[in-house]
Amino acid sequence: MEQEIKNAVGLGSPELVIESKPKPEPKPTVTIYDFGALLSKHEPPKKQR
Repeated sequence: MEQEIKNAVGLGSPELVIESKPKPEPKPTVTIYDFGALLSKHEPPKKQR
């Protein structure tokens, strides 16, 4: 009885293959040095007192 239920649901068949999730594409990483350079490039000029 239990085997019949498994077969009906599809748990007993070896044809059932679990699909692997697609891997997300790796995003480019920004280091703290890149971030510092980016900030210094785009920060406004300092005011002279």
